Amino acid sequence: MRRLSLDLLAIIFSLGCLPLMFLPSLLCDDQWYMITLILIIVILIAPSKFQKYVTVITVFSISFLWSVAYSKQYLIKIEPYIDKTIVVKARVESINTRFSTSPSDPYYVKIAINDDSQSFLYPKVTISVYWDQQIKPKAGQIWQLTLKTKVVHGYLNEGGFDSQRFAIANRSLLSAKLIQAELLEDNLSIRQLIADHSLLYIDLFTYRGILLALAFGDRSQMVDEHRIIMMQTGVAHLMAISGMHILLVFGLCCTLLKVLMFFIPQRFIYFFTPIIIAWLAALFYAWLTGLNPPTLRAMLALSIWIYLRFKNSQISAWQKLNRIIALLLLFDPLMILSESFWLSCYAVTSLIFLSDWLPLPKVINNKKRWYWIRLLHLQFGLILLMLPIQLIIFQGISLVSLLTNLIAIPVITLLTLPLIIFALFFSVSHCIHLASWCWFIANKSLEWLFVCLDKLNLVWLDISPDIYLLSIFGWLAFVIVRTELWRRFGLTLLIIFIILCTPFFKQQEDYWRLDMLDVGHGLAIVIHNGKSAILFDTGAKWEKNSAAERIILPFLRWHNLNLEGIIISHQHNDHIGGLDLLQSRYPNAWLMSSSLALDNHYQCLAGKTIIWNSLSVNVLWPTQLVKYAQNADSCVVQVTDGHFSVLLTGDLERNQEYQIVTKYRNQLASTILQIPHHGSSTSSSYAFLNHVKPVKALISTSRYNPWKLPSHKVIARYQDLHIDYYITAKTGQISLTFDNQKWRLKTMRNEIKPRWYHDWFGSLPIYE
Repeated sequence: MRRLSLDLLAIIFSLGCLPLMFLPSLLCDDQWYMITLILIIVILIAPSKFQKYVTVITVFSISFLWSVAYSKQYLIKIEPYIDKTIVVKARVESINTRFSTSPSDPYYVKIAINDDSQSFLYPKVTISVYWDQQIKPKAGQIWQLTLKTKVVHGYLNEGGFDSQRFAIANRSLLSAKLIQAELLEDNLSIRQLIADHSLLYIDLFTYRGILLALAFGDRSQMVDEHRIIMMQTGVAHLMAISGMHILLVFGLCCTLLKVLMFFIPQRFIYFFTPIIIAWLAALFYAWLTGLNPPTLRAMLALSIWIYLRFKNSQISAWQKLNRIIALLLLFDPLMILSESFWLSCYAVTSLIFLSDWLPLPKVINNKKRWYWIRLLHLQFGLILLMLPIQLIIFQGISLVSLLTNLIAIPVITLLTLPLIIFALFFSVSHCIHLASWCWFIANKSLEWLFVCLDKLNLVWLDISPDIYLLSIFGWLAFVIVRTELWRRFGLTLLIIFIILCTPFFKQQEDYWRLDMLDVGHGLAIVIHNGKSAILFDTGAKWEKNSAAERIILPFLRWHNLNLEGIIISHQHNDHIGGLDLLQSRYPNAWLMSSSLALDNHYQCLAGKTIIWNSLSVNVLWPTQLVKYAQNADSCVVQVTDGHFSVLLTGDLERNQEYQIVTKYRNQLASTILQIPHHGSSTSSSYAFLNHVKPVKALISTSRYNPWKLPSHKVIARYQDLHIDYYITAKTGQISLTFDNQKWRLKTMRNEIKPRWYHDWFGSLPIYE
């Protein structure tokens, strides 16, 4: 009793890393040293009878201090490279898997800087370079590069993907545009040589993108059609190299070696020989696929498991998991920020819970022909237990994932991946016929699989946040069935169930809200009252997706909003890009614009008014409809509740501002102004601002926009008039709530979700 158990210390150490997820800022050096000093004093003066408590505090504090120091060290390493034009000597890390005959379309190449002054630091600083030159770099080559660097600056919105957190967790904060490149050394890495031998075969097949993903961990070549089908059917996890793939390679190699041992004299046979060789094979596969964070975690976990087995430690699966998590966080505290880390830990926890609390009878487990029953039990249990974290991360579920995984898991694990492993070996060994057959059958297995997935791709169900709390019912059900709590505590269980359902009975809020979403260079403003919303502009559409898909739809799902109407200011891509997608998702939403080319339900003409949920939407501009609406034809509306008003201007320009001032004068006065044309110098005239007289002004733009918006001249005007302004590039999502006689403004970076990993890395802009 005098000593704390190792497992309790492991839990405390893991909890010490947890604050890294919630800290608004990392400790400064003075704070870090002060905590360290206090800890040392406590250890020295604490009485022996409090030794256990001191040990707990010490382990927690050391873990916390270590995680903070590790994070600061990474940021310090990359700080000199942010927003600079630099000349570096770098080694290419990512293998080249492009078609040998394809045109040299631009793509991203991962490089590691060879900095002799920081050679003792591991890992090296890596940069993702946008490569647009004719010559294609290959892994292992040494280049001298002139780069214009920038840092990942994510769109910060409620419900959206947190790209800054993802980038820090994966050490990929830096990216760069290539200015000039000179090849210094043409020594290819073994990974690239293996890829070159394999590409001769892979390029012949339809599913080359998935073959490359499973063989080399390169998912950049996967076509969008395949990505969408896998996501909507719940099997996308099978194509990302993770613990399952590492364990499969380990198990396959171990089994083959055990078979070969039948033909080896007994005096050469050792118990751990297959395990050690299989571990080396798994390590080689992890290295071949790029040693990404999930594979590193899997290899470290596998190594710890082998060590514990070698030591013949008689500990439970829960203890192994607990110690492995602690060692993983000791090795890399930033793993705590990774969603894949949480998914992996949660999945393993669910598996252990399922086997301990609801195991199948031994009769079924011992019969090989009942494999499908065991798989069905496992998959159904995992779907129920993983529902909470899946809803939090993906905000929806596939209704056919149980069936699709029952088909896909055996195909990938028992056929496709083993064939790819053999195909890689035969490709490097120049066994042309065997390699061709292995690649062919692997491709054919994927072809059959996608035929099934396509037929089963019935529906992806977006889930309201109201049901998230109820999703833990799967865990409760297993506990209740196993412990038979329902026999004695029926009333208590009923009360718990009612508590889980409380989100369904929330009263509608007695206020309305406006959110300017952080969509980069574009505009998207959501006005919502209760569960209803209208949208002013839809953000831009990019090459492979859009702001509507990545930002607007997740935001609407996060707040459980029904989109009832869309207002389009004008027809430039950064304002209308997501219209088609939003109309397909919300076919009953009405449309208002100043363009004759759009199928309008309401015409945006000066003088018209729409009454929507106690709000008045008054149209101030334009005075006539046009075939193609441009900046000068922007639909300008004033949204008011009778007390407060918001003026939404689109990309209105100076001439139109003068005409509006002449027409409306003091009627323009508004509490909030959406700054016209992203803060361009062609707008925000003094006459216009003096008549609007806003308390706050909001700009929607991106950090690295090529037009350098907002203009310094425009910012100077707002400063001269003492008008507070907020820029989405700096603040993230800007939220305004209007309630009776008061209103409040919050920003994502500072008030809604302040986190150290949401910081503005690098120097602040001059307009700050």
